[in-house]
Amino acid sequence: MPDGRAPATLPGRACRRRAGLAVLLLGLAGCSGEVGPGEVPREPANVLLITVDTLRPDHLGCYGYRRETSRSIDTLARRGVVFKQAITAAGRTVQSFPSILTGVYPMVHGMRYEGQAIEGMKGRLTLTRVLKESGYESFAVTQGLHVGLHYDFDVYDPDIYLDPEGEKVYLPTRNDSDASRKAVQWLKGRKRKDAPFFLWMRYNAPHWPYDAPAPFTEMFDPDYHGPHPFNDEVKPGLERGDIIFGKTRLPARQVEHAVAHYDGEVACADHAVGELLSALQSMGLLEATLVVVTADHGESLGEHDYFFEHGAYLYEPTVRVPLIMSYPPSLPAGAVVPTQARTIDIVPTVLDVLGIPIPAGLQGRSLLPWMRGTGGGPGPLAYSESGRNYYKENPRQYVDGVAGKWRMMRSDRFKLIMIPTASGAPIWEFFDLESDPGETTNVAGRFPEEEGALRRALLDLLAADPGRDDRAEPAVPPDLEENLRSLGYIGGKKP
Repeated sequence: MPDGRAPATLPGRACRRRAGLAVLLLGLAGCSGEVGPGEVPREPANVLLITVDTLRPDHLGCYGYRRETSRSIDTLARRGVVFKQAITAAGRTVQSFPSILTGVYPMVHGMRYEGQAIEGMKGRLTLTRVLKESGYESFAVTQGLHVGLHYDFDVYDPDIYLDPEGEKVYLPTRNDSDASRKAVQWLKGRKRKDAPFFLWMRYNAPHWPYDAPAPFTEMFDPDYHGPHPFNDEVKPGLERGDIIFGKTRLPARQVEHAVAHYDGEVACADHAVGELLSALQSMGLLEATLVVVTADHGESLGEHDYFFEHGAYLYEPTVRVPLIMSYPPSLPAGAVVPTQARTIDIVPTVLDVLGIPIPAGLQGRSLLPWMRGTGGGPGPLAYSESGRNYYKENPRQYVDGVAGKWRMMRSDRFKLIMIPTASGAPIWEFFDLESDPGETTNVAGRFPEEEGALRRALLDLLAADPGRDDRAEPAVPPDLEENLRSLGYIGGKKP
């Protein structure tokens, strides 16, 4: 904490391998991985990493949301630590998940856009490998996600299992509850029950389209009986890009109902999380498990005229994610950390809590001192970048390829966004998040010292990006294009 005090109490309702690039001076000094006497459990802790795709923290009760969207996550928050300002490394899934599991930014792990070959991730140091080398069994339920993170897992998202009697069990994943059931099936059938486990769960419900199953579909706005154009898939005569970038304006009432549908999806994912946590509790595993909850990115629901999408812009609704860590044997319960954290900090923090040495070369740092109230000074600076642009309707994408990515550097209070343009002179936006959390006023030039520090840090990081001058826009493989179109990522052919 900045003043060295212990974290605040959460309100009752509120919820070894060196990287290829040099680690830059972004306040990224690593921690030793040492813990004090009596702080490491006698038996190695299990690790459960819960990632909820497209989840905004401000739509969870533990972050102050008015709707009852997150009973299970809120309960977990009360027994753990909530980071009020957690920032993703990128606004899209393909970039952000590798950063969560490797502890480095996209320009280091190399995943920059959808359709990219994933073989480059093979051999990359991951949390999975470090834990595996420490005797952990590892299992992932990702609902079809393939971004090069499967190499180190013992079992990665299968549909066929062997039960404890050795009989085959077929269990496909059609929704988040199926994902939880798949995880429970693996936990019950583990042969090395004396070994600690690492379980990665990817829940996907909040992702567009917002069409949660009953009873979640209309649970937050049951009196609405109008159309649902926000959920229309791309088809002749309709391009989602028109809606996403505000070219086709939906009535305010329809936008309001779209948000209610999104909240229903959050509640659906939270219900599945609760099913898994209840199963762990019934098996006597929860108390011995370090649970981490986060997201790959958030979702814009109309802010800055950007509707029902993520990844093109780098404003708060997209880059802020939840971050909750719970492990009663060594982490405080009901604590809130206001200091900024990052998803690249998850790997070193998990290892620090477990007492496992933190490998060299990570860009993240352990958050354990802040959780225990012994950390001093502000949190580390946070970088994020935009994703690939598919929309000809995007009015603020001026350059193709990696060179055209928006880039962001953020401190606890200030945020700097760099938007590349064809002329070579970028557009700079600078926001005082303390007085303007909605990022409505560009105050570039008003805080020269703070703006200059963020600009230098951002430009230093950009200078080490091997793709910084790449303006090529690789073709999307046909099979992937069909899948992306069904998810709304492609709203029409670019001219």
